[in-house]
Amino acid sequence: MSKKPSGAAGVYPLAPILFEQVYPLYGISDIRGSSDERNRAIQQDLLCQFGLALAVINTVCATVKNALIQQLRLDIVDHMATLEQGITVDAEVTLLRYLQTEIEAHFPSLTQICPGAREAIQQYQVALDADHGCVYAARAEYDQTIGHINELLRDTWHQWQQSMQAITRHYCDLDATDGIDHMIYAGRAIDPSFTEFQLKSLRYEQLRAMCDCARQGFALKARQDINMGITHLVLVQALTVDIIHDEKTEHLFDVQGSRDTRYEIVKKRIDKARDGETGERITQPGRLTVVYSAAEEWREYRQYLQYLHREGLVQDAIEQGTVEPLQGVSGLKYARVQVLPKT
Repeated sequence: MSKKPSGAAGVYPLAPILFEQVYPLYGISDIRGSSDERNRAIQQDLLCQFGLALAVINTVCATVKNALIQQLRLDIVDHMATLEQGITVDAEVTLLRYLQTEIEAHFPSLTQICPGAREAIQQYQVALDADHGCVYAARAEYDQTIGHINELLRDTWHQWQQSMQAITRHYCDLDATDGIDHMIYAGRAIDPSFTEFQLKSLRYEQLRAMCDCARQGFALKARQDINMGITHLVLVQALTVDIIHDEKTEHLFDVQGSRDTRYEIVKKRIDKARDGETGERITQPGRLTVVYSAAEEWREYRQYLQYLHREGLVQDAIEQGTVEPLQGVSGLKYARVQVLPKT
């Protein structure tokens, strides 16, 4: 379902459309370690840029006696020593601002008092990315890696959508950040011929698709030098929800009712959740985690996990635990299995 622009002549937003009693199937494939990798990329780029700035100042110091320039040199050395220890949340902004205001702004003056610094300044300026105005080589490589992983996951999911739509017509909304999450809604409000068998078939197909995403991640990691793993999680809910599509909102669908809002709270926080006893993250790279709350949900999904093992998609060992409370939502449990690479 696509949104139409409002405000154009003769074009008016459609009235909100309500879909009652549809089944939600939510899943996420998250890139674990992406924040750490980005911080390392920021650190690498900043050290490179500060090193180039130090080369400029060293050139000037070698020929010009100036107390302020000597202090600037010591500032740069101190910043580099701090960067070597790690990166802080605000370092990317504050350190780049320092270079722009305290170093780059004085380049014209530095070339006047030391013409020999012109070459070092040119090397500094050539290293700056035109779009970002700073050294961005490591971050560009990081962005490319994340984009490649997201593209792989998105393409894999689009391929599986063909078989899933053949089971029953449904809405599927994909969102890509550091990984891919999908939100499926299925039910008679969308497909009048919808049956319980189609629901179970769709749920099992969702798990098979997640296993394939995991396998694609294994293959990509084997081909490329990637330090990040991919975690995979499915959130089970046996109860239906009511959803509404409103042209005036940015979301494809919004849920209605307090019970459905509870589901949204869990959905937003479940990927970062931890085991209530061990404190371990319930999601682990290369593994499929199923989160549920009711015994009947577990009976259904335990059978699906057995089917996945029969297909050679996962190991037979099942880890289980209780999820820590999430903003007042308690009683969630999880099961976790290791996905097997394709042979």
